[in-house]
Amino acid sequence: MYFTAGYYLVIPKHERGTVNGYTFISRVWSVSTYISYVYPSNWGFSWEYSKRQVPKNFSLAESELTKLHACINALFEQSKYGAPGFFFEQKDALAFQEQFLSDLPQVRLLGIFLHESHCSTANAEVEPHTSPDWPTLATLLQQRVPEPEAGLTIGFDLLGLFDYGGYEPFSYHVLEEEYHTLFSIELNEYGLFPGEADCQRVASYTDTIADEPATWLPFKVKLFT
Repeated sequence: MYFTAGYYLVIPKHERGTVNGYTFISRVWSVSTYISYVYPSNWGFSWEYSKRQVPKNFSLAESELTKLHACINALFEQSKYGAPGFFFEQKDALAFQEQFLSDLPQVRLLGIFLHESHCSTANAEVEPHTSPDWPTLATLLQQRVPEPEAGLTIGFDLLGLFDYGGYEPFSYHVLEEEYHTLFSIELNEYGLFPGEADCQRVASYTDTIADEPATWLPFKVKLFT
């Protein structure tokens, strides 16, 4: 069984680049701010807000920004919005989108879900480093909210989970060529892994390349329309 690990409002970044002679176009539907524009991410918290963190395609009048922060702060106090920036429930993400993102029709709602066999590992990574009254991924996973039947499964994202609850995605390291050559794994049209087993096969290799204090876990990704 898969349990809910958060809902994110995102716009994937479609950027062309070259790494070690390999040209790529980022088309990854990831919930990580390394890859996607995430609304509102941690800048939704009034105490974390910095104009430099806000995507350039998003602007609000000061009065609307105040309302946005009040909305997120209220959800946070109700344990419905977690640090470093995700919704616990689909309905709250949709309400936020309707109220504040009407000028960005390209925003999409993604949900990520973690298999029950990995939940204790994720909790152990995050829970000891956060306050009990500070909602995080561990808070949501401990509620054991089943994955909804709705939504289109678009693949699996291998995410490096940090102790503060944030993620570094596999796609940040542009390893498509290595995955194909060493593991015979091709990413799908969304730039994600076709199955959870594919993530697990490359997790150790990705960890070595990334060289970060992160725990790499496979998350199912669903697109909601």
